[in-house]
This record gives sequence, structure tokens and C-alpha cells, in this order.
Amino acid sequence: MARNKYPEETVTLILDTAQKLFLEKGYEHTTIQDIIDNLGGLTKGAIYHHFTSKEDILNAVTARLFQENSLARKWNKIAEDTSLNGAQKLKAMLYESLVDEQEQKFRSMGIHLQNMPHMLSDLLLRSVNDIAPNAIKPVLEEGIKDGSIKVPFAKELAEIISLLANVWLNPLVFSMSDEDIEKKCQVILGMMAMLGVDVADMYPVVYNMNKQINEMDNRK
Repeated sequence: MARNKYPEETVTLILDTAQKLFLEKGYEHTTIQDIIDNLGGLTKGAIYHHFTSKEDILNAVTARLFQENSLARKWNKIAEDTSLNGAQKLKAMLYESLVDEQEQKFRSMGIHLQNMPHMLSDLLLRSVNDIAPNAIKPVLEEGIKDGSIKVPFAKELAEIISLLANVWLNPLVFSMSDEDIEKKCQVILGMMAMLGVDVADMYPVVYNMNKQINEMDNRK
């Protein structure tokens, strides 16, 4: 198969193929040659004409995956739900971050963010500079106002919650055993309980998420 004369179609084919392989084999176990072998005749030159590396392909796959930003839409809907108090909204948002389909697909690609410094740095900065102030802080402030959350510093707590959820409790950043998960969840449960937010029923979801990622790491 000759190189597609329409560059956008070539890019789409590369991204479709790469995403399929990342989900099936895991990012760490997928090579550039694997992608080439599944492109129906396109050469390595066709890939490097559009992308500089496998990580560059991953960045494009991730950007396309999150283009719809379904989690942000769900969070906005929760934030606007007048039937929920602040504590209930915070719990609902945390739950949706665990079960959102786009987030699950990203986790299913078996990426180790400690090996991806640019992505890890972006996650850290987004956690503090975007997610905390724009998504979590307003809900905390609402909870403080309606009395469902008892904390004096909404900004700082929003940053802590965002960092704990996105980094400390993220199996893509830190590999964790079942015992690690249980201990970390106990810390989170205790901290959230002090705020008046019961997230005990989320433990099985976090446990299963970590189990799936550990299983992905064993893919060959």
C-alpha cells in the first residue's frame, strides 16, 4: 500500500492503529515496528513524516481520546445539580473520575507515568493549576457554605485532594500492591470522613482499577 496522498487520513490510520495496539498490548509492550506491521503497507518513513517517536504518537492518541472531555461535562452537570449539597457533589465527582470511559481507556493503555516525565509534569501542574481551582474548590466552597463540609481552607484542600487522587493514588504513577491500596484508601477515607464525605464505597472501584492495571503490566 502506497503512502496515503491525504495526510490527515494517514495520521488517522496511524493513531487508530496505535490506540488499538496500546489497548491490546499496553504502551510499554508496543513497538514502532508493531504499529508499522499493522498499517497495511505504510512504511516507517510514513510514520516519522508525521511523528517523531512512539511517545509523540501517544501524545496525539491521548489528545484525541480526551478531545470530547466527557469527564468535565459530567463534573459540570454535578456542580449544577441543586439537589446535591457540596459534600455529595464532591463524592459524585470523585466517583465519576474513576468510572469515566475516557479515563478508563487511558488507564488501559498501561502507561507508566514515571517513565513519561512530560506527561507526569503536565498531570502535576493540571492537578494544582486547573483541576483544583476550577473543579474542586467551588464544590468545597459550596459545601462549606451549606455546612456539609467542615474545613477552613478550600483552596489548599482542593489542591491536596487533586494531588492525592491524580498522583498519590494513581496506579499509573505508583505501582501498588493490594496492601498498598488498602492502606492508602484508609488514609483517604479517614481524611474525607473528617470533611464529612463518606467515600468508603469507592474502595472496591479503586481496588479493581489497580488490579486491572497490574494485569496489564503482565501482558506480553
